[in-house]
Order: sequence, then structure tokens, then C-alpha cells
Amino acid sequence: MQQMTFMECVKRAWSSAWQAAVQMPLLVAGTFVAYAALGWFGLAGRPVPAEGATPSAGLIALGNLASVLNSFIYLWFTLKISRFVLLGERATPLMPAGGKPFLRIFAVGLILAVALGAFALTLWFVLRPRYQGGAAFLVLVVVVIWMFVSVRLSLLFPALSIGSPIAFGAAWRDSRGHFWNLFGVTFVAALPVAVGGLLILIGMGLAGVSPQIVQKPGWLTALAIGQSVGNIVFALLTSAALAWLYRRYAETLPAPAAP
Repeated sequence: MQQMTFMECVKRAWSSAWQAAVQMPLLVAGTFVAYAALGWFGLAGRPVPAEGATPSAGLIALGNLASVLNSFIYLWFTLKISRFVLLGERATPLMPAGGKPFLRIFAVGLILAVALGAFALTLWFVLRPRYQGGAAFLVLVVVVIWMFVSVRLSLLFPALSIGSPIAFGAAWRDSRGHFWNLFGVTFVAALPVAVGGLLILIGMGLAGVSPQIVQKPGWLTALAIGQSVGNIVFALLTSAALAWLYRRYAETLPAPAAP
């Protein structure tokens, strides 16, 4: 465990995110291009609530496929950033350890998603809300529980990125008593990109940019580029923040390399 204050952790996350972008420019640029290109198809295949604006079934299917591929790219990119911060690994190898860390992270994400879905369905069938307010309350309960579990298990993801086996119990123990620090550091680290994105959305709304307008090719391209920039920066900041939180709190989980 490496001792540091809340803001030291945030500042180191910002610094590491910048260093990753500077020291691995081709990896970051390549990820951006791939993410933006796939994002364009994802946006083009998204139905718009306007008469005659629904894309074809083929385009919708292509958009869904592009979104799935983008999720894999995002997952891989966070893996590379975590390894950069924790191990000092650069752009190569592109798929570390024969892909085992990537597959483990994917497996954990899938397990959590299935568990969340099963929990939500169980609540729905047991309580059977009859009114909109009851359904909204159930959604709120599921979201709160999901956030709590995700934060408590968040240290598992940087651990998996450096080759640790899946160890839910170890991650849960290492995060005990640190929920608000884990949540707060990640939130504050990503706050600049969140505020920037919010201001852009507000500006677009004030300018009268509607979903129908952004379906035009030029707007789709601009939106895909902006979305890619936002997601790449967000991934850089949050992955670096989790990596430093891992240095700070990992005790049962495998220790990272010395900084």
C-alpha cells in the first residue's frame, strides 16, 4: 500500500493520464480513430424519434455491431492504461499475456451484468410494481446497488490488468472502509471531461441542434469525433485514477510494481 492523500491521488491520476497520452501517442491516436469510425456507424444506426428518419434494419444492425466492438476497444484501452501506470508498460505488446487479462476483465464485466439483470428481474417479479412511481423506485434501487457493488469491486479491474486471477473476495476486502475515497477520487479525476461534455451539450441545445439535425453525415462525423475524444479522455482519467487507488489500497490483491 502506498500512502497518499485524496488530492495527491487525483493529481497523480491526471499526471499519469497525460504521460500515457504523450508516451503512447500512436496507441492513443489509433484508439481514437477506431473508436470514432465505429462510433459513426453506431450513431448512424441509432433510430431517431421523427417520421421517416428511422434507419434501415441493416444499418441498425451495423450500428449495434459497431457499438459492441467499441465496447471491446474501450475495455482494451483501459487495460493498456492500467498496465502503463502500474507496470510502466508501453504500447507493446498490444494484447498482454496472450489476452488473459483482457478475457478476465471481460468475464468479470459479464458476470456483473448478468448478476445485475438477474437481481433486477427478481425484484420485479417479487414486488410487481403496478404504478410508474413504483417502477422508478425499483430502477433507483437497482442503480444504487449496482454503483455500490461496482465501486467496492473496482480495485479488481487494475488487479486483473496486471495478471491477477479473478478474486472478488480480495477486492471486496481491500475496498472495505474506502468506498467514498474510491468513488470520490475517480469522480473528481473525471470531473473535467464530464463538465466539458455537459457544457458542449448545453451549447448544442441552446443552438437548436436536434436529433434530426445530427443525423446528417457532417454532423454524424463531428459527433463521432467529439464522442471519441470524450470517451478516450474519460478512459485515460478513470483508468489512471483506479490504478493509483490500487496502489493506495491493494493489500490482499497482488502488489503492483514499484513506481
